[in-house]
Amino acid sequence: MELMQNVAKMQNTQTQQPSESVQMQQHRTEAIQKSDINQEKISDQNAQKIDSEKDVETLVKELNDSISPFRTSLKFGFDNTSEDFYVSVIESQTNRLISRFPAEKAAEFLPKIQEVNGFLFDQKG
Repeated sequence: MELMQNVAKMQNTQTQQPSESVQMQQHRTEAIQKSDINQEKISDQNAQKIDSEKDVETLVKELNDSISPFRTSLKFGFDNTSEDFYVSVIESQTNRLISRFPAEKAAEFLPKIQEVNGFLFDQKG
C-alpha cells in the first residue's frame, strides 16, 4: 500500500513540474520583453538631434578617430543631400558605400566603439 502511495506522489510531482516550468519560462519571457522596452526608451531619450553640418562633421571625425586603431579599410563619411543627415560607412580603397544610416544612430554607437577601443587597446573609452 505504501508503495502505491509513493508512486502516486511521484506521479503528482512529475505532472506539476512541467506547469511550473512553463510558468517560469513565461515570467522570463515577460522580463526580457520589459527589458527590451526599457532599453528602447533609454536609447530614445539619449538620442540627440543632429541638425547642423558642423555637428555631423564632428561626429564623423570622432567615429574615424575611434576606429583608427583597428587598422581597417573602412572610414566614415556623411551625406547631406537630403534634409536629414546620414553617416556612411565607406570602403577606403574603392570609396564603395557599405552602409548608410541616420546621424543620430551613429551618435548612439560612437560610445560603444570607444568602449571596445578602450578594452582592446587599453585607452580611455
